[in-house]
Amino acid sequence: MDWLGYSPADLVPFSGETWLALLARYNEDHLPAVIAGMALGLVLLRLTAGRSPRLLRPVLALLGLCWLWISWTFLHQALGTLLWAADWLAWAFAVQGALLLLCAGLPYTGAMTPRPRLGSPLRYPPPAWWLLATAVLLWPVLELAVGRVWTALGWFGTGPDATAAGTLAVAAMTPGRRAWLLLPVPVLWCLVSSAMLGVFEAPLWWLPLVAPLLVGPLSWLERRGAQDPVRLPPSA
Repeated sequence: MDWLGYSPADLVPFSGETWLALLARYNEDHLPAVIAGMALGLVLLRLTAGRSPRLLRPVLALLGLCWLWISWTFLHQALGTLLWAADWLAWAFAVQGALLLLCAGLPYTGAMTPRPRLGSPLRYPPPAWWLLATAVLLWPVLELAVGRVWTALGWFGTGPDATAAGTLAVAAMTPGRRAWLLLPVPVLWCLVSSAMLGVFEAPLWWLPLVAPLLVGPLSWLERRGAQDPVRLPPSA
């Protein structure tokens, strides 16, 4: 079979309208999970804003559960009826969920950022936190702004796009080489999603590409911040 002779449109056997209808039905059928996923996103924002490496364990574990949920409920059960590659993607998401749970259980030898002295906490979140905030809070707002109906929005925790972007943000905050384990599947999904949205001529086809493009610079900023000494203001 000559795969080079195929375009992305040949590999997506449904229209943009069908995709939005699928998302709407998925959100409506699993509304309690959608609400729980958004609440979980707010919890993750709170846990990662403090720059504490010990809180990274529950963050990774909760993300792992989100990936397992999306693997079975969205990709296998919902999208599997439309897309020939859905089950392959579901397996990839299941592997990502397992990797997140594995990384949550491994000991940490590094720190997300330098630790200030007692009484002088860092008052700003890590750079990658802003990408996570975009995935949790801004993603559905942007989709709503370009005319997508609110029932078909992609929500963090249950929607694959926002969850993949948020996971890349958390990977950028994760110390050590294990962060590299968390990158391939989210990057792959972002590429697949962008290509699919491009086939549908969606105005936000480029949005899933933002996180893969930013994860490298954000990881560098995180690690540079963890190596720099903390400068404290002079005591009065």
